[in-house]
Amino acid sequence: MIVTNLLKLFISFQALFPLLDYEKPSDMVEVSEAVDTTVTVESKTYKEDFLVYPQVKVKSEEVQRKINDVFMKHIESSYKGYLQLKAEMEKFKEEEKEHCKEFPYSCEYSYITRYDVKFNQDGKLSIVMYDATYSGGAHGLEGLQTYNFNAKTGERISLKDIVSSESKFASITEYAKNYMRQHQDIFFEEKMWEDFAVNDQTQFYFTEGGIDLIFQQYDVAPYAAGHPTISIPSSEL
Repeated sequence: MIVTNLLKLFISFQALFPLLDYEKPSDMVEVSEAVDTTVTVESKTYKEDFLVYPQVKVKSEEVQRKINDVFMKHIESSYKGYLQLKAEMEKFKEEEKEHCKEFPYSCEYSYITRYDVKFNQDGKLSIVMYDATYSGGAHGLEGLQTYNFNAKTGERISLKDIVSSESKFASITEYAKNYMRQHQDIFFEEKMWEDFAVNDQTQFYFTEGGIDLIFQQYDVAPYAAGHPTISIPSSEL
């Protein structure tokens, strides 16, 4: 029952984040060497010390506002997720006092938001936001959301902006599947991800050699694997 409740809570928290989706800009502007696209990333906390999010500083105030607004929306959703978890668990503790006395670990809970700067050069910025929840049981769950920006315009970059065609999406999918087949020590057996396909909603971040696909816990691998990644070279894009 505890595991079921944990999964239900995690799913409900994940439902808070679709509001952060964005519309693809009509015109993506190439970054010019003549434009200062230096991005400084600073850590901030939102209402609680365990809710940490990034705010950036760039030369253009408009670009800075665009990027920072995205992260403010995320951390506001994280705070709502924390309040929901707190309400659920405090109610459970009140209703199940004897259970909590006998199994105190099952009544403990926590919510942590953190981030990781994955790429910050060549006019591109990639940051991964993580929201981790624990509500009793063997372990918690952690969801992630990637944010990729054009550092000149402040617009978000999607996979469709860098993958040239549907045939390329298919090619990248096969590349990723081959990688998973070759690393069965990390990923589930093939029958559990045979329907997997790379699309515009696939989480990714920039690297010096191309991009890395990054997965949610349990998407393509067991919990112990965390958030597995697959590197896709620029030649495949």
